[in-house]
Amino acid sequence: MENETLNSIFTLKSTRKFAKKEIPCEFLDVVLNAALRAGNSGNRQVYSIVVIEDPKLLKKYFYGGNKALVFVIDFYRWLHLAKKLGYKIADSIDGLRGFTISSMDAMLAAQNAALAAQSLGIGSLFTTSLHREDMKEVYKILNLPTKYCFPYLSLCLGYSEEKEKPLKGRIKKGVIHYGSYSRLTSAEMDEIIAEHDDDNNNLGFVSEAQRIKEGYDHALSLYFDKWSKPQPVEEIRNFYQAIKESGFLEVDKFLS
Repeated sequence: MENETLNSIFTLKSTRKFAKKEIPCEFLDVVLNAALRAGNSGNRQVYSIVVIEDPKLLKKYFYGGNKALVFVIDFYRWLHLAKKLGYKIADSIDGLRGFTISSMDAMLAAQNAALAAQSLGIGSLFTTSLHREDMKEVYKILNLPTKYCFPYLSLCLGYSEEKEKPLKGRIKKGVIHYGSYSRLTSAEMDEIIAEHDDDNNNLGFVSEAQRIKEGYDHALSLYFDKWSKPQPVEEIRNFYQAIKESGFLEVDKFLS
């Protein structure tokens, strides 16, 4: 079975080298309107999209894309709409529960945007690069409210300047469950480990030759030993401090 929608889904891949070619305004509008059509909780759209076009910011934070869309968890707008009509609804956000709902809305909108871009021949890259920066500076640059607002996910957009490369593979075993969650057996784990080891599956990390050269029996062994390290403590603290100040971690009142 094949159609244009499925073609966009099954050919979508990350672009890390963008050309300087400008995305036409009408194409950007299509991408943004596609994002807005995503499903969302209660049709509230408790997210915002900040469009980045400043070349300096694009180079520093967004891998040199021609445009970037920052998807922001945003109950700030919803709260102020209520306030204008004389209602106080802060307690209805439910802290972390509200964060989860808004992040869901933001991710659905972001995926719609990426697929729309793909259908127009525009490459894309999802990134959480802003979370590795000084979050106070990020809020300042984006002019974000500090309360009930959080920069969640960014989508870099631009025309690809990369040589054609095969799509990354995907694991199905252990990911798809029918009826209920099925815990992996030892044999099934061996199958998944073998899938990662096979270069033909193109699951990323490094080639078989490279990981053997580095002394690893399996691709996942290399990943867990070298790449699955904790992030710098200050970076993590900076991230959590920003969420705390946003008000989304006020969970104690629901647990007492």
